[in-house]
Amino acid sequence: MHISPGEYWLYLQYMALAVAMVFVFAAAYLHCTPPAELRLIRREGNVACALSFGGALIGFCLALAASIRLSVSPPDFVLWGVIAAVIQILVYFVATRFVKDAGGELARNNVAVGAFLGAVSVSIGLLNAACLS
Repeated sequence: MHISPGEYWLYLQYMALAVAMVFVFAAAYLHCTPPAELRLIRREGNVACALSFGGALIGFCLALAASIRLSVSPPDFVLWGVIAAVIQILVYFVATRFVKDAGGELARNNVAVGAFLGAVSVSIGLLNAACLS
């Protein structure tokens, strides 16, 4: 298999953009959601927050992966990535409507709530990825 310099350069562009978008998404998600998830994960080993935040990251990356595969250019990929990020953040707020005081439950390490929010995020990420095809 031979990879041309142009293909290698395109790979590097997509990878750099994808990694940057994951970090931007993570920062935006952590800023928009009420519990201080990253702090709770680091300092207290909060499993509920790890499940919720991890599910959001996986759901976002599923949509990013589909977008990489199907986009026609790096700017097209970034556009779909931004849309996927907005959807994932909105999903958090919709899903928390089903659990009273979801942010507080996450902060109190309610693993069931974290697993529920993580599963919703992954599920919507799968649907989002499929809609890109």
